[in-house]
Amino acid sequence: MSHETIRHPTVTIEKAYAASPARVFGAWADPEMRRIWGSPSDEIDLRIDAADFSVGGEDVSTCMMGDDAIAIVRGRYHDIVTDRRIVYTEIISSMDAIEGACLVSAEFQSEAQGTRLVLTLQTAALDGADLLEGVQEGWESALLRLGDMMKPS
Repeated sequence: MSHETIRHPTVTIEKAYAASPARVFGAWADPEMRRIWGSPSDEIDLRIDAADFSVGGEDVSTCMMGDDAIAIVRGRYHDIVTDRRIVYTEIISSMDAIEGACLVSAEFQSEAQGTRLVLTLQTAALDGADLLEGVQEGWESALLRLGDMMKPS
């Protein structure tokens, strides 16, 4: 596949959670919790192939639909400030080619009722891939599941 076009949108998603920044941040730091909430849809399961939540560390996740692998996401952490922010890049690939890359910035802001998460996605989609809509929809879906996980029990 040749890479003749690149689209570069930036999207910001804000969500409020009735949980402390430490608890919301912890759901990102813990690979098992991330596997549960981080899937881009209810039809896709995440398989965590590598998890190194440290500056310079790499995560590798495979998106599974049943027994079939449909995409691989490789993330590298560039900045982590406990309970405050995470900045990392993702390389998103189908099983055949790189679809694009995304700079992900997550800010965990303390509020009276819990945490306001401000997620900024700066995506480069290659060759008009459907990646742009998929990235935003996938994150919206994942953040809803994160909200369910953060509800008081």
